[in-house]
Amino acid sequence: MATKKKSNMDKLEEAGVIVSEQFTDGDKKTVEKLSATEVTTLIKMRKKRGAAPEGKHHLRPNLFV
Repeated sequence: MATKKKSNMDKLEEAGVIVSEQFTDGDKKTVEKLSATEVTTLIKMRKKRGAAPEGKHHLRPNLFV
């Protein structure tokens, strides 16, 4: 039985990089076009920078907040 491949949105949300409910369908399609290397880089950046500050969750897509 084959396992379903995780979407880029799922990977990024699980890593705390984004909150998918804040993205439009068009934005979600764009995120799915990211390469595996780009997704990995975004996850690594979030780990280095830490979580978004409390009360600033709406800024999560901006990795440098």
